[in-house]
Amino acid sequence: MVSPRRYREQLENLEIEGLEIDVSSIRNAMGVLNSLEEYEKILRQIRYNVRSDVRNIRMNYLDKLQNIEGSSKKGLFGREKSKEKILKEKKALKKDRDLEIAAYDIVENMIDNYLAQIEDARDYIRHSIEKKVG
Repeated sequence: MVSPRRYREQLENLEIEGLEIDVSSIRNAMGVLNSLEEYEKILRQIRYNVRSDVRNIRMNYLDKLQNIEGSSKKGLFGREKSKEKILKEKKALKKDRDLEIAAYDIVENMIDNYLAQIEDARDYIRHSIEKKVG
């Protein structure tokens, strides 16, 4: 599993923010279109990895929740845990899970925004090419 920080670093290293769209000639425009395609492939792969990590997190926490339920029969000194204590443990575990997933959601939103920008840029370039071609 990769940390959300590492995913953000990968996105920054792509340098999508500084991409210049040069449509001064059809050749330049086509080059930019090719670059956008590569960025899109990379972004889709990163998004796939993020979603896989979120699924793994959910599965890990599901196992932990089941362990809490399974171990709820016996507490310290063989006594039964109170239902309130079990609920409190589950609630804390769910809160931890949601916080961990939220960091990945931020990364996924960044990727979705980049993909939307790429689509907008692609439309702009295609429109520019159509103008030049006639």
